[in-house]
Amino acid sequence: MNDLDLGVELINTVYLLADPPDRLTNTEHFRTVLRHGGESRLAAELADTDLDRLRTLREQLRPLFECEDQARATALANALLTRYAAVPRLSQDGDGSIRVHPDGCSRGFDALAARIVAAVAAHLVLHGILRLGVCAATPCDCVFVDRTRPGTRKYCCDGCNDRVAASAHYRRRRTNSPTGK
Repeated sequence: MNDLDLGVELINTVYLLADPPDRLTNTEHFRTVLRHGGESRLAAELADTDLDRLRTLREQLRPLFECEDQARATALANALLTRYAAVPRLSQDGDGSIRVHPDGCSRGFDALAARIVAAVAAHLVLHGILRLGVCAATPCDCVFVDRTRPGTRKYCCDGCNDRVAASAHYRRRRTNSPTGK
């Protein structure tokens, strides 16, 4: 899982269709997300005392996915880059490719926050705000990164897409039915 996807996972720990909607009731939930995403070391470094900071980061990231104004998104991203000291560094992967990532000196929450913020900022540079979005399926408000070729994604997942399509189908059927039922 890349750092941008970790940010999406963090924001989506609030899921209105779940019970309870806020699944970030302790750091263990996000540690599990990190472990499943191949980030076992980072999961081990995340402290129980980081819960409030995780929630704060979640609240600060969400407006970047809701934003429809490039200038506002830039200002929000710059504020987060400053706050979380996401100083970019270059590193070379085993295959020879070069990656940009935040300074590797931080650990635990600080490393997680810097990596996520740097990833969102890099995404904004490469793709602008149009590829970050909030699910259009009511009542879901999960965020997503639109990786489709035409940039037309509207829903966070296939489940929301299917729910909206089924609802529209049943609505058309009722409208076209002779009895209206």
